[in-house]
Amino acid sequence: MSRSCVEVGGARGMVDRAEESPRTSLRVVAIALLVTGYAALGAYFHLALNSHIAYTHAGYIPVVLASMWWGRRGLFVAGLVACLPVCFHLVGVATAPLWSDGVRLFFLLAVAVAVGELSEKVKGAQEALRVSEQWYRLLVEKSLAGIFVYNEDDIVVFANPRVAGMLGYRLEEIVGLSVWDLIAEEDLPKVRELVRRRKKEGFSDLHYECRLRRADGGRIWVDIASSVAEFGGKRAVLVNVYDITDRKEAEAKRRKLADLARRQEEELVHSTRLAELGEMAAAVAHDLNQPLTGIRNFASNALYMLEEGAGTAEEVKENLRWITEQVGRASRIIRQMRDMTRKSEREFAPLDVNRIIRESVEFLTPQLRLTGVKVDLELASDLPKVVGDPTRLEQVFLNLLTNARQAMEETMERRLTVRTYAERRWLLIVFEDTGKGFSATEASKLFEAFYSTKKRGHGTGLGLTISQRIIKDHGGTIRAEGEPGKGARFIIRLPASESADPQEVSKSHV
Repeated sequence: MSRSCVEVGGARGMVDRAEESPRTSLRVVAIALLVTGYAALGAYFHLALNSHIAYTHAGYIPVVLASMWWGRRGLFVAGLVACLPVCFHLVGVATAPLWSDGVRLFFLLAVAVAVGELSEKVKGAQEALRVSEQWYRLLVEKSLAGIFVYNEDDIVVFANPRVAGMLGYRLEEIVGLSVWDLIAEEDLPKVRELVRRRKKEGFSDLHYECRLRRADGGRIWVDIASSVAEFGGKRAVLVNVYDITDRKEAEAKRRKLADLARRQEEELVHSTRLAELGEMAAAVAHDLNQPLTGIRNFASNALYMLEEGAGTAEEVKENLRWITEQVGRASRIIRQMRDMTRKSEREFAPLDVNRIIRESVEFLTPQLRLTGVKVDLELASDLPKVVGDPTRLEQVFLNLLTNARQAMEETMERRLTVRTYAERRWLLIVFEDTGKGFSATEASKLFEAFYSTKKRGHGTGLGLTISQRIIKDHGGTIRAEGEPGKGARFIIRLPASESADPQEVSKSHV
């Protein structure tokens, strides 16, 4: 910017010097003629009229003009004019006493000094005004921000080239328009309300984003900073406009991509659940067969008692109660299977983590029993609640339970311990198994997509990646610890929040 100012000032200075040269020559000639005329007039008065009164006042004309034009340098002309009476004394033609001409000399010099000082100050002010105008043109006309001013009647009275180009107008076209003609219809109510509040409450500055209407009918997003000011001695509003259309379009694309990523993640979670459901099918079928067999046996027994009169009414009722319990057990298994296959939206609410853990373990009990895994639940009874999505947290717990079961298929001791406890403002959940474990190198890669320590064909390598993302969405962390041959431990930390607003937590994590 300083370079531009130097260039502008240098160009203007060259023009000024080019114009000043002939003007200075004319002024020198004019002063020379006036001084010569003053000398001739003095000689005429002294020699022909034998008087000195009238002509002496003519000496002030070249002195004042020289001081106005050249400032303090006018003293040289004053000195020259003052020397003429001295010359008349030297040649013996002076008619005034020497002391009188001395007083004239003093006054001529005083006038030259006074007028010269005033001239210097005026020139300094004019130069400052010229530099100020140059800065104004540089800052306003070359500004990257659009600038316009509108008066109390909401009419645009000034605009810089940037805002005109931004809106597709010629400079002379935008001046005279109503400021409301520039605001897009979609944002007119919002902007009018902001301006109304400014007038009512008396504050001067506004900062907001809105859309402006281009001359061709298009729209651009802008960041506006406006302030009440004076223009031409009247109240007006100065508006600075910054084009943020590219930023808004980029934000819209990011939101679209984030929404797409969220939907894809949900699809991936759903696919993973279906894959796990397929692995569970055989064990669930085995577990479902037990209540069905019980229902058949108890129903046959009750029917036999009724037909043969072999049992009491209380024994028949006992058989019916057993049938009801087995139906409830089968219903729970079917409901859990149905929940596993259903897609779910994110619904954050206060949760009892212990309940979700118990339901997850209960759902996997058939598989765990078939593989000989003993489960120990060490769940603290006084746990605070967490705010989260029950379905997604259940997905994490099912994934960790399934991984632990598969990791213990090749070990003799098969024990899985799940612990929960509170630590300050955090709730901790620990899954610890006696499986084959993993090395430190493997631990650093466990949460990478498609990385897996399982046998080929077991899992997709996405379970822990998805689990980490879900825990992160809940404001928590998950980490893995383990040693080869000594089992593994997964520690989940979730923020405890008994009084949190579920809607606010949902907004913050989506």
